Amino acid sequence: MQGNPVLIENEKQANKTVAKVMGTTFIIFTIVFLMNLLGVFVIENGIMIPAYVGSSILLLLPMVLTYVGKLENKYVKYVNVCSSVLFVTLISVALTYHVVVLYVYPIAIASLYFSKKLNIFATALTVVGTSVGQLLAYYLPTQKDDNFSNLYETIVWGIIPRAMVLIAVAIIFTMLCSRTVALLGKLTRAARELTQYHEEMVMGFATLVENKDGSTGGHIKRTTMYVKLLAEELLRRGGYEAVLTEEYIKNLCMAAPMHDIGKIAIPDVILQKPGKLTAEEFEVIKSHAVSGGRIIEETFGHLGDEAYTKMAYQVARYHHEKWNGKGYPEGLKRREIPLAARIMAIADVFDALSEKRCYREAMPLDKCFDIIFEGSGQDFDPVLTEIFLDIREEVEKVHAEMSK
Repeated sequence: MQGNPVLIENEKQANKTVAKVMGTTFIIFTIVFLMNLLGVFVIENGIMIPAYVGSSILLLLPMVLTYVGKLENKYVKYVNVCSSVLFVTLISVALTYHVVVLYVYPIAIASLYFSKKLNIFATALTVVGTSVGQLLAYYLPTQKDDNFSNLYETIVWGIIPRAMVLIAVAIIFTMLCSRTVALLGKLTRAARELTQYHEEMVMGFATLVENKDGSTGGHIKRTTMYVKLLAEELLRRGGYEAVLTEEYIKNLCMAAPMHDIGKIAIPDVILQKPGKLTAEEFEVIKSHAVSGGRIIEETFGHLGDEAYTKMAYQVARYHHEKWNGKGYPEGLKRREIPLAARIMAIADVFDALSEKRCYREAMPLDKCFDIIFEGSGQDFDPVLTEIFLDIREEVEKVHAEMSK
């Protein structure tokens, strides 16, 4: 499991699944308890009531740990397995042979985690727990097991065969888990290779832009870092919880280098012009936003990563839209502009101002931050602008390190 992101994520989700499974078991056992009170079953209440109370605590414990305590550490799975073993032990004392099918319950719970170590732990604990339960049931006796009349028969024909069946079932579960882990490992390696290929292709496209515009190479690296800083700070502050996730930020950082990909379609004579652009030339420059969106769709649309493709498209097409609706290419305003594009817009403008261009010198950083501040509520999302200004120290550090 170590190092495999799929299995690590599965462990987190497995805690929730186990909590739901054991919660459902609690409901079922409650129904059985109520039916016993109504006389449908004939288990003595002196036995059933303590068994129900104890079982309720054990079955609801994972729910409390996961959904109330919100615990996700590596020991929660062991607590869940121990709780399920104690549950099975308790009802094996109270109900004896009526619950033989439940003996495999803890092993099934452990298998949800795809952990061979946990399966072995669950099997050993279950064999001990069920054996102790059967012995206690014989000596108390709580609910006489009609199959066995003495201790010898209980051990030889009850405990030993059931322990052997448990071990056999556990071996099957463990083999299935091992096979699943091996397959997931192969899939994870393949996914990593595909991701690496994807990243190399993105940077390849970015390099094409760099070759057309000498100022763009460093621009791509710096703007990606500015985007990352801004998005992570927004996440820390709790903004856009329904949209902004770690996966979103990862895609955004991969999409950021593609924001100027449309410049591939701009003639070099205009892109590299040292003087002021004419109105007609500026219209040609503006077309790179639409061209960028189209290139993203045509190039990445067939790869199957819809989240990334959508992100890259939004960044490429809409990073020149303005908060007041006076941007291009569509004149979107406020939150009509995708969040990714609003983040990109601030990073893009700041870096364009702070670095030398073929048509002007770089501006002092104080002036750059002043322009971003003045654009709040006009060119830029005011919330994002405030955050960007708040992380000025980190932005300046990136600028200093990546502009050498």
